[in-house]
Amino acid sequence: MHKNPNKTLIALTLSVLLTACGTEDNSLTNTPSTGNPGTPVNPQETAQCNENSWFGGVTEICNGVLVYRDYVYDDYGADTGLISPSPALLNLATRAGQLGNPLANTPGLLSPTAGDSRYPKGAESTADLVELRLSRQGNTFTASFEMNALYEAGQTIAAIAVDTDNNPATGDKTLLGLQVTGADVVYEFNTGNPQNNLITGTFPAPAGNTFKMWAVTAKADREVMNVAFRGADEEAGAEGTIPAQVLPNKGNWWEDKQAAALGAGDISEFFAQVDTGKLTPGITEKAAVDAGFKQRVYTSKYTVPNSTGEGMVLQGILGREKLESTFCGQTFHFVGKYQPYGVYIPKNGNFDDQRSLQVIMHGCEANHASQINQPGMQAQFGDQLDRVLVSPLGRGPYGFFSDLSERDVLDVLDDALNTFNIDEERVLVGGYSMGGYGSTRLAALYPDRFAGLSNWVGFTGSILNTPLLGDTLIQVEDALTAPLPFKLPVNSRIGGLGNISNYLGNLRHIPGTHSYGALDELVQVNTGLDWAFKLGQTDGVIYEFYMHLVAEHLTLIALDDWQKEAEFTRNLKRVKNPGRITYKTNEAFAFPEYEIKHDKAYWLSNIKGRGEGDISMDVESFACARTTLSFENGQTLGNGPVPFVQTFRRLAGLPVQAASNNRFTATFSNLASVDVDTVASCLQNGAAYTVNSDGPVVLKFSNGKTLNLPAGTSTGNL
Repeated sequence: MHKNPNKTLIALTLSVLLTACGTEDNSLTNTPSTGNPGTPVNPQETAQCNENSWFGGVTEICNGVLVYRDYVYDDYGADTGLISPSPALLNLATRAGQLGNPLANTPGLLSPTAGDSRYPKGAESTADLVELRLSRQGNTFTASFEMNALYEAGQTIAAIAVDTDNNPATGDKTLLGLQVTGADVVYEFNTGNPQNNLITGTFPAPAGNTFKMWAVTAKADREVMNVAFRGADEEAGAEGTIPAQVLPNKGNWWEDKQAAALGAGDISEFFAQVDTGKLTPGITEKAAVDAGFKQRVYTSKYTVPNSTGEGMVLQGILGREKLESTFCGQTFHFVGKYQPYGVYIPKNGNFDDQRSLQVIMHGCEANHASQINQPGMQAQFGDQLDRVLVSPLGRGPYGFFSDLSERDVLDVLDDALNTFNIDEERVLVGGYSMGGYGSTRLAALYPDRFAGLSNWVGFTGSILNTPLLGDTLIQVEDALTAPLPFKLPVNSRIGGLGNISNYLGNLRHIPGTHSYGALDELVQVNTGLDWAFKLGQTDGVIYEFYMHLVAEHLTLIALDDWQKEAEFTRNLKRVKNPGRITYKTNEAFAFPEYEIKHDKAYWLSNIKGRGEGDISMDVESFACARTTLSFENGQTLGNGPVPFVQTFRRLAGLPVQAASNNRFTATFSNLASVDVDTVASCLQNGAAYTVNSDGPVVLKFSNGKTLNLPAGTSTGNL
């Protein structure tokens, strides 16, 4: 036991550092009537199918309409045996190359695709199928393809093949050059409506009661990019580790099977079995989804400003601060209204069982199928804890989980809570690198939403964070013989919005683990040690801090062992109405256009500052039945998955019951006004108060009372 374990941690860490392409189909095709492209034939018939979120790859009957809902951003065509980088094409190695990295010519490997095709600039996502609807009107069927983006009427070809007699031995047609065993008729629709991104056409009903149907979407040159009817078990097999990411047939975008089939020229396995008797208004059959790794898609209220507002853009849209950092600067690439996220459903139990929920936020240049799609993560955080895992895309690999990227996380949380039976007292958040920054930022700014935090090598908010600024640490760094592979940018905040290491006191009621690497080349050891130092200086924050002595930035994700962090979260539950609230916020973090604001913590709300800068509050109500907690600080050594030095603050002994007292105390900085919930805080009329404020402040209580207090110390009764 040490009174100040962080000093010993710093010394030990420094000691270790000092020693230490499709084919064209020329066969005859039928030319169907396209009618009025983009207009559903029978709006009443399809009205109940307009769902706002879904599991990628499912086929359902919705009020008599067959509806296939696809994965999104899965349109990369055939696997030709290449190793393909992130579709954003602004990958880690490229950016590092701009800073002199000799590995600049290697592809980015943190969000690769299995398919190897790309669009011309400005035409991205134009063959990315979102939804296909098949409806019947007498002896005619209408097929309506909704695309993620469509800028010109003839930009995309949508095509279907039909096995009219449901006999695989009788058909010999191909679908845009692809084998579809048993198909005997093909229809192409090549005129779309850029106003609503729909490509619509009709074809005659087959004579039988059942038939098979295949569907694809292609660029105008007939290269197929996306295949329908793939089911909910499509794969994104690159996982989060470097070995898996360099396999040419693996990607992170739920298109591995599609890419392999397109590469082989045969998509026969991806079809819908159509029962014409079910295409009748009033009939609905929902798809069943089992356990495992899935993609969900939700419909956002927002698109990225200054963008096309559709699909994705290669160059990315800079965040509002326009930080031109050449390394992981905030940009948004996935700009449209349809946004995907990864979800892992644990294998034990049933889909409808009540479970806890874990948000996993990816690192820079990674995506929503990275860390979450690793066997260890799924087993240790998912199956062993019976926990649903969700991973937001965050509008791309560089969103930094603030502004529109933050909105994406909040919307994913809402969709997950609406989809699964989640115990809202057991919602946790975590992430790696950029995701570690984002998850800590989210927990700190929305403390009343989460039960716990898991942060791995999280960026702290500034590359200049250090507990020993101008002292020993800087001298040691200058003396290291192994130089960094590239120079760090001048912008110390990279893409982060706020130096979140200054807000760790907000985690008073959110226990967390914080795992760092002493040899980290990106989130360098000085920032990790600063994090440990500041955690040690906070009052009442329960934490476990690990400095892994032989770990660099990707070691922990490569080893895929999360057992100690998972076990820490096993029994955590949200604190709803604590007696004491410490909360620091900043109105500059808000983004009203996206309904983002950080003005609430437990029973304090509508927080408003007097001026620019941080608003700080430390408020304690003694009016509820309460317990007094004791803590111990300490330090230890351990191993898992590699050796580490650990500091911690833990509960010591049993809580002591304390008598309630109708009074409260508060200390405020830069606070103009705040609302206080008297029910949640148990405060009643006549409550005694002592308030210290650096300026005039207004306290509005939910029982109708108001205190207008001057700067300085004020005492009295409510």
